[in-house]
Amino acid sequence: MRKLTVLCAALIFVASNVRAQSKPVCSLLSDSDVSTIGATGPGIPGEMSMTTGGKGPTMKMCSWRMKSGGLHLSANPAPPGTSRQAIEAELTKTYQLLTSKGWKQEKKDFGNVSCTLLTPPAGDKKSPANTSCLAVVKGMMVNADTINMTPIAMENLKPLVDAASGRL
Repeated sequence: MRKLTVLCAALIFVASNVRAQSKPVCSLLSDSDVSTIGATGPGIPGEMSMTTGGKGPTMKMCSWRMKSGGLHLSANPAPPGTSRQAIEAELTKTYQLLTSKGWKQEKKDFGNVSCTLLTPPAGDKKSPANTSCLAVVKGMMVNADTINMTPIAMENLKPLVDAASGRL
């Protein structure tokens, strides 16, 4: 489970020079938006350091509860000149570590949104699945990410990135 928590952090926080965004991240998704994937309750704002040791830049995020996991959204300025493809190249390093340990990776591109579903090996009943969708829109890196015992379909998570991107 700890490895998956680290994976989630890596998926959400791959850029190295990101400044905090002024608009509250929780305001980018409505109750109706998050309920489509089973998330409930008010969004819980937070931030996380992007560096080991907690020093350096932070990323703003918002989290919602799910029956057996959680939904996390981040929307922060992308480093100048960063493309979604460059971010995906960094994520591939993390994905390769997991797939080498038997995790299954599925990937789909939906126009400017790229989604990945990582499921644990068949015998691993304790690790949750991870679904992540990422876009770089209007100079912002927007990522919706779920960690849940029941995998969330990429097609169901992608609209949340679209909704958040539309409210930037």
